[in-house]
Amino acid sequence: MKRCLLSIWALIWVSTAFALEYPGTNNRPILSEEEASRYTIENYLSGWEPEEIEIPDQPHYVVSEGQSIQAVVNEAIQSGSSAFRTYIKIEPGHYMETVYIKGDVPLTIYGDPDRPEDVHIMAILSAQTSVADYQITVNEDGVNYQEGDPAWELYKSCAIKEEAIGIECSAVFWVQSNDFQLQGVTIHNGATEAQALAIKTSGDKIHLMNNNFMSIQDTVGLGIDEGENEKAERVLIHMCYIEGELDYVIGGASAVFNMVTFNTVASVEKEQYVIFMPDTAPGRTYGFLVINSNITGDASYLQSNEIRLARSWDKGVTSPLDYVAGESPNGQLVIRDSNIENVINGTAPYTIAGASKRPFSTDIKPDRDLDDNTHNRLWEYNNRGIGA
Repeated sequence: MKRCLLSIWALIWVSTAFALEYPGTNNRPILSEEEASRYTIENYLSGWEPEEIEIPDQPHYVVSEGQSIQAVVNEAIQSGSSAFRTYIKIEPGHYMETVYIKGDVPLTIYGDPDRPEDVHIMAILSAQTSVADYQITVNEDGVNYQEGDPAWELYKSCAIKEEAIGIECSAVFWVQSNDFQLQGVTIHNGATEAQALAIKTSGDKIHLMNNNFMSIQDTVGLGIDEGENEKAERVLIHMCYIEGELDYVIGGASAVFNMVTFNTVASVEKEQYVIFMPDTAPGRTYGFLVINSNITGDASYLQSNEIRLARSWDKGVTSPLDYVAGESPNGQLVIRDSNIENVINGTAPYTIAGASKRPFSTDIKPDRDLDDNTHNRLWEYNNRGIGA
């Protein structure tokens, strides 16, 4: 299993290939230095300065293999205070369960920051999972989620659906809490037949560091619930490894991916392979920022170059004619100062929107408006590597 380690970065800037220059092309727009100056970590996090994730000598709770992480999370939230951070350590092991977090207690959940593969949290849930199978998988015998538990409403919202559970309920790890920290674990959704979230966040000031997130489609969902892209949701994903095949980083949050490896795997044959699918509110300037990162893929992509960098989600928009600039969501993404390996479709790295099928369009005029929602808001700056 691959994992996010600092040693990766010794390899990133070896390539002598340089990116396209400003303004790019109609298929691949490039920012100028002046334009790129607004797309910084500070602006995306909008006043939030994430504190370093500290590992205490003595955590408040310890979870060992064979125990339920969810049971400990429930106890920590019910017994904790919004004024103090609560620490939960997870010992090495394989944990076959979901974890839902809801409450006002700041939590830090951590395994081994240097060996995130040693703590493996896994479930097999997809958007096509039936409600009956969901109930058995997530809450067999009604043990993990009971009325009165902090996350009961999250579970109940999925368990009462009429047919399949949908994307939103497929998450292995679901965070609907602010000021949450996660470090040193692997979260894995083993479903392959449809969208299958490894982690889903619906909160503000969320810090994810030194983790592995693994699935095939929709691996990481940041602000994907109805109306979430209108809320202030800031997420920092730092020094992590994310893998998938299709739309495996999605959502409407303002998120920074710093020193992250994005690996497109070749596990299940798809009609197309896309990494990012942001769903940014039209009035929000900052969606996803990818910086100091590495975009790679399995060896099979080295010759096919099938991978697309991104497309807008346009969630809720059913056709190109229904897209309304300034009202419909329009994914915002900047990939900058990163390494892009020779796995990308370099001439056309962006593609039609996921929901609306709106064709990709951009503006390469010198006086362009980067917030103009009549065009896509997908940009690059100062990247290296053959794929750049």
